[in-house]
Amino acid sequence: MVYELSDMSWVEAEEKLGSTRLAVVPVGATEQHGLHLGLGADWIQSWAIAERVGERIDALVLPVMPYGVSGHHMEFPGTISLSSTTLRMVVLDILESLHRHGVDRVVFINGHGGNLAAITEAAREARERSGVLCAVCQWWDALKGKKALGQTLEVHAGYAETAFTLAARPEAVKMEHASLTPPRQSGGDIRLMKTSIVGFRDGTARVALNTADLSATGSLLYADASKLPGRSEYPEITGEYAEALMEEAVEWICAFIREFEDLELPEIEVSKEAALRELRD
Repeated sequence: MVYELSDMSWVEAEEKLGSTRLAVVPVGATEQHGLHLGLGADWIQSWAIAERVGERIDALVLPVMPYGVSGHHMEFPGTISLSSTTLRMVVLDILESLHRHGVDRVVFINGHGGNLAAITEAAREARERSGVLCAVCQWWDALKGKKALGQTLEVHAGYAETAFTLAARPEAVKMEHASLTPPRQSGGDIRLMKTSIVGFRDGTARVALNTADLSATGSLLYADASKLPGRSEYPEITGEYAEALMEEAVEWICAFIREFEDLELPEIEVSKEAALRELRD
């Protein structure tokens, strides 16, 4: 079973495109992930998920996009960043190409949260232009409400990211160098929390920070570090644990794609009569 577009000739691609209306597009980033994870962690994770999804449900999987919006990591050597505008335009061009070949459902498997705004903007524009319907799946959303060994999932180079990278590419993990650090603080009443949020009194404000403002290692406990385990050390993240976490995300995304491919939205009806009818109903 051939499911990766990269492995198909154009004749094989034509046959595959004739039997599906949906394509899977993995997107990641090339950015620092502390001292223990390779710079490709984000795209490695999304590519591994996409491969497993393609193999399991015979979905058409496009080549991974390995670069993302990572400007907030640029102080760390090796980080490669696209502007949000560039990523949006690339995604839009991909969507237009897929639509030309008959695809009207696209699922992005996104491995880097910094990409989300650009992908969403492109998806909305493609919807307006051609009617293509897009979804963005992120493993931390698929596992929403779950914790990784007691730690929240959205920790940069944290337990969950380490587990997903271990399951996808063990050689990109150097567990002996794993260490998390709480955000450095300025000493005032404003608490530095993450690259977009600071705390003040009982509330928060949005402040655009770089990772280097908060951490010298690049690994970073978000939010209130005092309430999260593993401030400096890691528990033993085994291959078995990593595989189980990966499997849970893959199963969710496979189930979602099966439903999404057949999703038909209600017919658009915008009129005074329709509005009043819904009001009465």
